[in-house]
Formats: sequence, structure tokens, C-alpha cells
Amino acid sequence: MLIVIIDDEESVRTGLRRLCVSLGLRASVYASGSEFLESLAAGATPPHCLLLDAHMPHMSGLEVQRHVVDAGLKVPTIVYTADDAPEAEARYVAAGVTAYLRKPIAGDELLAAIEQVMATHPTASDQRPTAAPPS
Repeated sequence: MLIVIIDDEESVRTGLRRLCVSLGLRASVYASGSEFLESLAAGATPPHCLLLDAHMPHMSGLEVQRHVVDAGLKVPTIVYTADDAPEAEARYVAAGVTAYLRKPIAGDELLAAIEQVMATHPTASDQRPTAAPPS
């Protein structure tokens, strides 16, 4: 299963990538939504799941999600943010995100969200993470 992580903070991208790899998943990282969308336009294989920061400069997570949907891609999306406003979560759910997590993200929360993606989108992967998340 290929997870694409989009976050403008390098340390967050690196940490989430390491966590995904420790769960037995492949992970690619992008510093911005536009960088990810450009890679798709250049022929990159769409991921099985997006792990997406809600607040980034130039293009928000919501805008990235809309571009993905507008492109006709059915990619389950997990959005994470420090914003705890109920209306923010409602906007993302209405836009079609699969899971909405609040920072800081615990390993078990991320694993549960990825398992939810695989359960609700069986074509996302035929491989389930088997490793326990780091404590």
C-alpha cells in the first residue's frame, strides 16, 4: 500500500514517513499540494491513501482534496490538523475525507485511520499493516 504524505513541515513529513514504513507501508512525501498534483500530472501512480496536512501555505489540504476529487481520483484521504473547530471537521467530511485527525497524531490513531481506509476502500490495498505502532 502506498501512502502519500503532504505536509509543508519537513520534520512532520519525515516522522510520518518513518511511522508508515515501520507499519510495513510504502510512503512518499511532498512538501506541498501543488508538488503532489504536478507529480500526478507527470504520470506518477496515484497513491492508495493520502495523509494530508490541513493547513499549508499556497494550497490548503481542502484545496488539494478538491483537486483530487475533480481529477476523478478515488483516493481515500486522512486529514490532520491542530484546528479543533467542529466546523473545520465538517467541511472536510463534506469534501469526502475518510478520516480527520487532530495533532499531535499518536501512532495508534494513525494505524486505526489507515485500517479504516483499508476496510472502507478494499481496493486501497490487499496488504494490512501488521506491526504495532511505536509507543
